[in-house]
Amino acid sequence: MKKNLLGGLVSVFIFGLVMFFPKGAVANEGVINLRGTGTSGACYASSVFIDGTYKILMTCRELKIALSPEKNRYVAWVEDDLGKQKRLGEIANGKMSSLTDIKFVRIFVTVESDGYGNTPSEDVLLTGFVEPINFGPGIASPPIVTPTPTPTKSAAISPTGVSQTPGESGLGSALGTIFKIALLGFGVLLLVVGVFSFLSRKRSL
Repeated sequence: MKKNLLGGLVSVFIFGLVMFFPKGAVANEGVINLRGTGTSGACYASSVFIDGTYKILMTCRELKIALSPEKNRYVAWVEDDLGKQKRLGEIANGKMSSLTDIKFVRIFVTVESDGYGNTPSEDVLLTGFVEPINFGPGIASPPIVTPTPTPTKSAAISPTGVSQTPGESGLGSALGTIFKIALLGFGVLLLVVGVFSFLSRKRSL
């Protein structure tokens, strides 16, 4: 009886650890074709998961649009399924090589006045979502994680394709983190109570 109780408590504790410290998810390896609406130029990128990061290679053609003499830099960004965005790097001479730890679902290219900014401008020229690599008949590709839109009253997408409701994703992420912390604390509490109960009974025998 005591062994079963202690085993159950340990199982709950381990479950809490797994929930709080999840394993790395399968990478979004794939290809990305970036296109624009009414915009000349296009880019092609590939993503390969190596040693915990995504190695991204990109090549572009005919990126000739400069919105102004100041805005003449092409910068690539990644976005995950929760809307989190991160700078990949500046496209120089139609080429770019970069690393990122974000499991992204799309890449988009903006025109910037500064190639080292941390926030993309609203001037999105090209965008493309990750597509599975075609290895040929009979060879499966890892599934691609794609965003699942949840319609809300305030949800809106700008003409540039960038989500205008990042706060909703942040709130959901915060609630999920709080739930995991609470679950972990509950598991630790049960484990401590079980151990003390076991030791006190053992001493009384």
